[in-house]
Amino acid sequence: MTKNMSTSYTFAQNESISPRQLYRLYVFNLLGVGTLVLPNNLAELGKYAFISIAFGVFMAWLFMWIVSEVRERRKTIYDRSIDKTKYAKMLIYDLIIAIYELSQAAFLAWIFVKLIRDSLIPDESFTVVLFVIMAVCAYALSGGVECRARVYEVVFFFVLIPLAAMLLFAISDVRFDYLMIKDRVGVDFGIADIFAGAYYVFAASISVFNVLFVRERTASQIRGSVSKAIFTYAGILFLLYAVLLGNFGKYSLSEIEFPAVVLMSDVQIKGSFFKRADALMLSVWFFTLFSVLNMSLYYAVLRCENFAENTEKVIFTFNKNRHSCSNKQFGSDRQKSHDKEKSTMRSWCIIFVIAVTVTLAYILESGDEIVKKYLGFLLCIAIPVIVVLTIGLMLTGCSAVELEERCFPTLAAVDIVDVVSHRDVSANENSGYIEFYYNMDKSYEPEYADDIKTAVDSFEERLSQKADTNHLKVILIGKTLRKDKAAYSDFMEYCKTSKKFPRNTYVCIADDINDIFDNMGDYYEQKINKENYEDGEPIITLGTLLDDYTNEIHETR
Repeated sequence: MTKNMSTSYTFAQNESISPRQLYRLYVFNLLGVGTLVLPNNLAELGKYAFISIAFGVFMAWLFMWIVSEVRERRKTIYDRSIDKTKYAKMLIYDLIIAIYELSQAAFLAWIFVKLIRDSLIPDESFTVVLFVIMAVCAYALSGGVECRARVYEVVFFFVLIPLAAMLLFAISDVRFDYLMIKDRVGVDFGIADIFAGAYYVFAASISVFNVLFVRERTASQIRGSVSKAIFTYAGILFLLYAVLLGNFGKYSLSEIEFPAVVLMSDVQIKGSFFKRADALMLSVWFFTLFSVLNMSLYYAVLRCENFAENTEKVIFTFNKNRHSCSNKQFGSDRQKSHDKEKSTMRSWCIIFVIAVTVTLAYILESGDEIVKKYLGFLLCIAIPVIVVLTIGLMLTGCSAVELEERCFPTLAAVDIVDVVSHRDVSANENSGYIEFYYNMDKSYEPEYADDIKTAVDSFEERLSQKADTNHLKVILIGKTLRKDKAAYSDFMEYCKTSKKFPRNTYVCIADDINDIFDNMGDYYEQKINKENYEDGEPIITLGTLLDDYTNEIHETR
């Protein structure tokens, strides 16, 4: 289904990126910090830094695998924060992640400004450069991940090919006596320093945490794409560090703030065209830093928005009676009001995130002592908390208290109804409006919408508890919907892509889906099992319909 990019949902739903785009985006995210700040921090280890790089990259890959596993287990994390938790836990998780993303974004913004001022425009004020960068970031935020992924897909080779060429030119200046200098383990540094170096490499690669929020991709696709990105980053980092160590030596390298940029200015290229190769090559770190900075800001906005929504739910939505009014009369107006509120909230979240990032960047600019303390906070508190949180989410299950926060519908009903006269919107391409509900208590009226996804999401938003459909027994499909090819096709596509309903759910066709009672899900399951067992007929499940539908559409092509 084609999405209207002008709608208010552009920001939050623009997450449909291909595995190739995901790979290229994360190559930029990883290179931005790693190639800029790691070499001088690892220089004191000499050639033993290669061990730190290898171990740190392995840690980053392992952490990415854990995060993708958490994402696979809790697929609704993007829309509903952390799944299978109480609202209080949702608020805590969102707050922790938002603080982490904001802290990282502020440090990246400060590094970005410092790099541009030191390398290109030293006479320009910190304020002007910072505000220009943040203004561009604010504009890019509205485009979502997909727009940025497309941009980086285009510029990928335009950035990496010049970088590879400059490294090849720099190899001719490598001094092997610098590479082969004798490093005295236990004298110049200890084993603990090697592990500390590995942690620095891992910390510089912590952006892999954000695969937690990647949508519409399987865990295997995410692992494949991001693993390739990590190994590409590792290869570039190995080569870059070897060239830097061979050009500057370990002691000189440790004293240069941005050695990779300095290296570009030292490379000798014949002719007069590339006299300022460092200025040209600065585009490498412009694109990579902008990528990882924008990613941190983007997910900080999403977490802040989710925090605000969950706070509102804690305050207002535990009262069931406030939704007891007729949905048929107020459904359209409520949806419009919800869209407007969501758009307004998102705008305020963007303003808040940008304001906090600018404030923290100004604090970092106040002195070296502040920078050291800030880095200590990131390395010793923020990143460890994120790692512990992720591992905890993977290990924790569903406790008895969490069960109380969920409801377990046993039956879902879906059909098409005629156009309701009071609706002030035109009919969709089907014969009318999708009607949907679970067999909850009768205070919940059915939901009416233009498509099945909106109907399901809107109905679940009205519930006081999280709907767990893993125990669904029966899906009741109206005859009108079954006969409408377009509507039935949309329903099948939704079941395939969302995986909302289990494949082993029984399916029944009904003239009127409203003529049921609260516990009819269990009743239909028992009735189907009994009748089909006696008659020897196969039981029709959702999986059967999906298989038939998939084979049919491929045969007709």
